[in-house]
Amino acid sequence: MLFNKLNNWLKLSVRLALTVMVCGVLFISSAYPAQATPSRTTDGEASLNRIQAKTDSVARSNPKGINEVTKESQKGLNEVQGGADKDKMVSPEDASDATTIKEQAANLLDNLTN
Repeated sequence: MLFNKLNNWLKLSVRLALTVMVCGVLFISSAYPAQATPSRTTDGEASLNRIQAKTDSVARSNPKGINEVTKESQKGLNEVQGGADKDKMVSPEDASDATTIKEQAANLLDNLTN
């Protein structure tokens, strides 16, 4: 009888300790996700400030006609963003140069067998 009570108490304490540890890990991992990246937090701020300034000026002015919007959007990605970070985006030409997983696996097998 005493052994069963001790066994039940031990099981409950281990469950409680594991539950507390799992909850702690989940809390810490959700509270600090930005520390997983090595970049600085101000990297994208400069281009976003330019985009925000352009957005504010467009919002204060009168609505543009379709010809003005089309001409402005031809300069870059869209009217407001312009060409900001265009060089960082993947274009279809860049994607065609990439190797597929099948090709990578074949290259790996060729390297292993040779």
